[in-house]
Formats: sequence, C-alpha cells, structure tokens
Amino acid sequence: MDEPYPARSLSRQEAQVVAWLEADRRRTVTVDEIEAALAWRREVVLKVLSRLARKGWLVRLARGRYETLLAETGGVALPNPWAALSVWRQQYFVGFQSAAYELGLTPDRPGDVQACVPLGARRPRAWVGIPIALIWQQAFTRAGVEKRQVHDVPVWIASPERVLVDAAARPSRVGGIAGLVRMVDRGADGADWPRVVALSAEIPRGRPALKRLAHLLDLIGAEVPAALDAAAAASPTEHPIRLGDTRVHGGAGEVDRRYGVIRNVDADMLREEVRR
Repeated sequence: MDEPYPARSLSRQEAQVVAWLEADRRRTVTVDEIEAALAWRREVVLKVLSRLARKGWLVRLARGRYETLLAETGGVALPNPWAALSVWRQQYFVGFQSAAYELGLTPDRPGDVQACVPLGARRPRAWVGIPIALIWQQAFTRAGVEKRQVHDVPVWIASPERVLVDAAARPSRVGGIAGLVRMVDRGADGADWPRVVALSAEIPRGRPALKRLAHLLDLIGAEVPAALDAAAAASPTEHPIRLGDTRVHGGAGEVDRRYGVIRNVDADMLREEVRR
C-alpha cells in the first residue's frame, strides 16, 4: 500500500534548513534568503529545497518561493491562500467580501479569497488547489488599498473605506443588498467618510455607490455623515437607481428623492439584517 503522505526524513543539509526555518518561525521562504542565511552555493540550495518540497516540508508557491510546512502540520499541505498572495508579484488586492470579513465588517466569509486584479492577470500554475478567486477589473486601481499583516503574512487588502465603496458599487460581490447593509451598519462609526467620498471619484460606479450608502444609513436609522450626505444629494440622476438587483427584488418601490434611490427591497428585511 502506498504511503498517504511523503516521507518526512531529513538529510543533514535538509535538517539545517528546517532547523533555521523553525527557529525563525517563517511562513514563507525564498531561495535567496536560504542562500544568504546558510552561505551555500545557489545550486545546492535549489537541490535541497526541491527535495524538501518532495518530502512535504515545503510547498512551492512560485519560482524560488516556498511556503513552510513545519513539524506541527504533520506534513499535510493545507491550502494557504494568504501565504500564496504574500509572495505574488502580480498587482492585486484582497477586496469585497473577503476584505470585509477580515476587517470585521461582515460575519460572512466566502469560500475563496477574493483577489482583485487587472484584466489579463492569470493564476500561477503553483496555485492548483489554493482557494483564491480572481476578480478582474478593467479600471484596476489600488486607491484605498494598504499592505498589512493578515494571518501572519503581509498582503495588499482594501481599507474599510474602499470596501464600502466597492461593495455599494457592486452589491452582488458581497451577498447582495442584505450583505451590503450589514457592512454599512458595522462600518459606519469607524469609516473616514470624506475618504469614502474621495474614493468614489476613482472607482467605477462610485456615484451610485454613494447614493446606496447614504440611503441605507438613513433606512436603518443611523446618522448620514455630512460629507456623504452632501455628495450623495448633490449628484442627482435623471433616472433614480434601484437599491437592490431587479432580477431578485423586482423594480418597484418607494423613491427616495433626496438621494435618487428606488427602494425596491423590503425595508423591514434590511433592518432585520443588521440585528442578526
């Protein structure tokens, strides 16, 4: 019978690498870092890391970059999207519902980490089985995005303000209008609302996003910040936007004339969402 996992034996050189990794508690490592730390020739480092990957001590994330699987993992390679993103050289940022969950704006975590990328970006071949969903954006921008530690690794992730604008612009990415209202309720007090307004000018569908945000705050009985109120009310549309997706909620509803929003979603249902 075949063994279920690779052998975890170690040669002398392999043991040196593993000991160094465990001492530093490293989640990821590169060929250059091993070469500098142990003063080995590059070809030796490449051979040792290749053997460690075959034996289940490392998982290759990209060329010359590995995720460590040290003693406490038992050698089982659990898919780690955060380690993979931390060494990805492609422009990206974690956004929408994934960012909202990590920032405490929603209790709902999507199965795959949502990584926003420019059109044409591709998943690395080493990402087979890693739960990352690419969201291609024609007008990709890192406005309102920051690099921070998430699950012990540095990744690019949307700020609360960027999450609110993106989610209000495309509620379908965050569980629909019900998911959006929970984010609005949780993020209202801590958000920098002048920054939200400024970001809306840099993001497609930013103006409708402001209108949804202002209308939802008013609907749940929260104060609409002055900066948001002024921006949402100062840009009337000839045809009011609908609060929810017409394919789900239909098109009819009460019209909020201040913000130009048709409330085609049951208001009591949305208020109940924020009490969950």
